[in-house]
Amino acid sequence: MPAHMQSAPPPPTTPPPSAQLWERLRALFVRVISAIGAPAIIAALTLAPGMRTGIARQLALVEILARKLLLAEAAALSAQPPQRGPRLTEALLASSGLYTLPPKRRRTRVRSNARARDLSDPETWSARFALAIPRDARVIQDRYAPRIRALWGDTRSPPATEPPSRMQTSEAFRLARRAEALRRMLHDPAPYVSRLARARRIGVARSRDVITRYALRAPRRFVGDHYDPRLTLDIFSAAVRAHAILTDTS
Repeated sequence: MPAHMQSAPPPPTTPPPSAQLWERLRALFVRVISAIGAPAIIAALTLAPGMRTGIARQLALVEILARKLLLAEAAALSAQPPQRGPRLTEALLASSGLYTLPPKRRRTRVRSNARARDLSDPETWSARFALAIPRDARVIQDRYAPRIRALWGDTRSPPATEPPSRMQTSEAFRLARRAEALRRMLHDPAPYVSRLARARRIGVARSRDVITRYALRAPRRFVGDHYDPRLTLDIFSAAVRAHAILTDTS
């Protein structure tokens, strides 16, 4: 084949800036875990007040930065035009000749067995990363809403539930579960980006103040990363750009 007929090599693919920020944040999380211990180790500790504060402060820094990156991803997702194609609807024809609605599939929820939880194995824990979306000040909370007394049915108070086990209530296990939830989210942020995008469309978009507080929230005591001092600034910049996208009404 002549030289002028040869196809040009494909251009080098450059990962998006958010991908680089996620990698840097994962590196920060690894350094934090090296300092405070793995989740299984934290769960087995008896924490003094000062130790608990130190661990919680370092986890909170990574959590806040992670939420800002999730917001940046959700803003980029909402900025894309929705891809809508033809929607197909299946109509069943009954024996009487009338159209009937398709049967709805019932989702079976698998109940987790608390006895199967192993304190030394974080994979057996129920740990889900909290998006921690601020409440809208204009929405009345349920505890302040007016109550309507039921005039029929059983009005007796429900029986008291069994107290949770010590592993569920201990401060060490709560911190260990936060660390494990953070590790799982950093491993695959995509489902949490979708959750945050849906939450923004449902509730957060109604209040600019909620988005502002979520995007610009900072730790109570600023703690930077000596190995990557620009990480916090770069993630905050991404959150500011996301704030501009989400609050733009033009």
